[in-house]
Amino acid sequence: MASPLRWRRLLAGPAFALAAALAAAGCASATAGTGSTSANTPARAAAPVTTAQASQAFDSYVATTAKAIRTDDRTLALSVVTAAQQSLLSAAFKMYGARSAPSPSSDPAAYSGTLGLTPATYTYGTPTFYLPEPAGYPRFFVADVTRSVKGSKAAAGAVTSVGGAQVPVDGPALMLFEQAAAAGPWRLAGVSQFPAGMALPRLATDSNGYIPQVRLTSTDLHAEPYAIGPLQAAVVDDGPASAAAKSVADGPLTTTMYQSARDRAGTGLEVPRGDVYQWDMEGTPYPAFALRTADGGALVLYAMYLNSTVAVPSYINKGDPINPGSPIKIPLEVALLLPIGQPTPRTVVDAQDLFSFAAIDPPAATSKIEVIAIGGGLNYAAAS
Repeated sequence: MASPLRWRRLLAGPAFALAAALAAAGCASATAGTGSTSANTPARAAAPVTTAQASQAFDSYVATTAKAIRTDDRTLALSVVTAAQQSLLSAAFKMYGARSAPSPSSDPAAYSGTLGLTPATYTYGTPTFYLPEPAGYPRFFVADVTRSVKGSKAAAGAVTSVGGAQVPVDGPALMLFEQAAAAGPWRLAGVSQFPAGMALPRLATDSNGYIPQVRLTSTDLHAEPYAIGPLQAAVVDDGPASAAAKSVADGPLTTTMYQSARDRAGTGLEVPRGDVYQWDMEGTPYPAFALRTADGGALVLYAMYLNSTVAVPSYINKGDPINPGSPIKIPLEVALLLPIGQPTPRTVVDAQDLFSFAAIDPPAATSKIEVIAIGGGLNYAAAS
């Protein structure tokens, strides 16, 4: 796993009782969820993003991606993405590029689930662009657009699971574009979709139609925007019992994600008798952004990792020796991220999802924080 910062929740197989000390096991180099919270303090003056520039960036992304798919050019496809979206696309190429699971035998029971060998591609409607007031770099804008899986005949209202949350197969999505420097290209940084019942609030605009940016350290909101990710993480880790639940609303991307993680609904990982199952949400190194809503709150855009582990107790306890246990059955998509020839794991399986989120940070003391959109999927896996 990619350096988990904190283990918040532990479950054991029925034959093993966990000591309370295990709740603090793992590396504690930083507080979970802080990685995605670096303030977007302007580094130098930047010109406002125009509608024409946003439209050109969006169209270029769509056209370049279509060409990359048509010509099977992965380098070209990666050239128009950055941050979370680049990491996810790299993982997808690794998964879909593997034509067979790295199985040590022909036993299909070593893996759970099925996976198609072609990543989804989309058609897009006409986007609405949300353009921020100028600040520093990186510059960004948000495209609100309806997209559909190309070539699919999804039934009306069909949904798919993202992090345990049910989101429409076809429907509106928020696409975050970034430009790192004045001479740099625009790239897609993240995509998030709305579960049923969630919607984008009305955003504030100035006299020129631009949306004011909100500093990630602003104190006029329910929480400073940089803290939204850590607060969500606390609820996903500990559920309604978390102290953060006083500030974060129940919903599909908070308490439901907690229940899904607890039940392993989004992972497909199976826990052999005596093994330990853990999960943990933590921050990423990718920039977060915030836009002012019409009611004085903020729309916060950020990314988080969700780490899941199945391991023998001696691995968790850093024992010596670490004795392998029973074979750990893993989902096919996790297997496709492991090296070819990887033996069936018997000691540990680490899986990491990477999600883009949108959340509403309301004005101080008016209501709870609400996480309204999610996108992403499996990003990394390791096993032994």
